[in-house]
Amino acid sequence: MGDRANIVVKDGASKVYLYTHWSGFDLGDTLKEALERGEDRWNDGQYLTRIIFEEMIKEDLGSNTGYGISSVIGDGGEDYVVDVDNQTVNGKSFEEFVA
Repeated sequence: MGDRANIVVKDGASKVYLYTHWSGFDLGDTLKEALERGEDRWNDGQYLTRIIFEEMIKEDLGSNTGYGISSVIGDGGEDYVVDVDNQTVNGKSFEEFVA
């Protein structure tokens, strides 16, 4: 079965998909925590993407399944779209999303 979900990080014309197989229900809270921790990197797509993925996998380090990174979408949809250029998540500003 699973609890699949994706965070899409848009940076310019590029997209990176961060996939979870088991923790889709909690993904919004995880993203909020990542944005809070990475506030000083909100305008840096490379670092912000890494910070988000670290938050996603922090409880599951060492596993070879459960999470993925891709330039194309796999299972699930575009549940959370992080737009680095506009500093929004699903149309809400980063500030609004973490509040």
